[in-house]
Amino acid sequence: MSKLTSKERANKALNHEEPDRTPNDFGGTIVSSIHKTAYRELMDYLKLESGELEIMDHVQQLPYLSKGFKDYFEVDFVQLSAKPAADWELEIEENENSYTYVDEWGTTMRMPKQGGHYFDYWEFPVTGDMEELEAYDWPDPDDPARTEGLRGEAERIIEEKDYAICGSPLFGGGILEQAERIIGLEKFLTLLLKDSRAAEYILDRLTEIYKRATENFLSKVGDLVDVVLYWDDVGSQNSLLISPDTYREMIKPRQAELFDTIKTNTDAKVFYHTDGAVRRLIPDLIEIGVDILQPIQVNSGKMGETKELKKEFGKDIVFWGASCDSQSVLPYGSPEEVREETKKRIIDLKKGGGYVFSPIHNVQPGVPPENIEAMYETFFEYRDY
Repeated sequence: MSKLTSKERANKALNHEEPDRTPNDFGGTIVSSIHKTAYRELMDYLKLESGELEIMDHVQQLPYLSKGFKDYFEVDFVQLSAKPAADWELEIEENENSYTYVDEWGTTMRMPKQGGHYFDYWEFPVTGDMEELEAYDWPDPDDPARTEGLRGEAERIIEEKDYAICGSPLFGGGILEQAERIIGLEKFLTLLLKDSRAAEYILDRLTEIYKRATENFLSKVGDLVDVVLYWDDVGSQNSLLISPDTYREMIKPRQAELFDTIKTNTDAKVFYHTDGAVRRLIPDLIEIGVDILQPIQVNSGKMGETKELKKEFGKDIVFWGASCDSQSVLPYGSPEEVREETKKRIIDLKKGGGYVFSPIHNVQPGVPPENIEAMYETFFEYRDY
């Protein structure tokens, strides 16, 4: 087969066909990129020019990646994101022991000066009281600033290298995640268990906001994006954050509404990011229209049974990630152990298409550059069909 463009390669794989080679995502989403510290170390190790470091995602401290990086790793995907509202600007305040800022939802974010790698969710704007929720200043999804200049940006991406575009219409976490981010994880999960009016109200407001944001985003670039990104963690290391019954009653119907909105407004594939042991929910995700599951956390529950996952679900869902165990092998293994682990995952998942190679979530500080190199040398060796 002749060499395909990134967009052609990606779309063949996403349609469960074998392209010329397995497509590669390294930095095409904010859940498959690299922390700024690891990025600097990797660029120095590879003797690549990184230029002035600018941060794309402040919560996770992810940098904009240089053209040299994208060329070196032969990436096929680039992210295109909605903009903030016109009345919000990032203002980072330096305190004695930390940096803080208030996000668009009114949540205070905090990163310690000593040993801090990320901004954590620190203080929350609501408590779950109904009067307070009804008076809360919810973000406006119809602010035209959110989509200003998007189409021109998408056209420039395609002109640069005909990358596949990962569209990101949301300005927060998913329906469950963002509920936790405005009230606190423990408090919102408690509201869910109580089947409270407040939990229903929050989830309904978020669903409507995100449906409107998605419609507006896709009205500008729905014909140019190849993937629509959605993130909503429902898994923990060895189980689920909430019971399957709670997911199916409270979260799944609202996610289904949002995914229907995506599919009504674009032919792009629905990408769902969730960490953790989520195997038992894969049939539910397929049922509500998820086309792509990411990142396949292979050291979590039964997610490491990649050969079995491919056999059971590979005709219905694309596996994106699953490259090398990101909690033990990639940070702490030898380069040879990284190669063996990476080889296994590629062989298990690439046959018949329906697989995109990428790091399992973002590469973290402390991961040796030689291990990242070993992972990608192995990918380059085994990616071809």
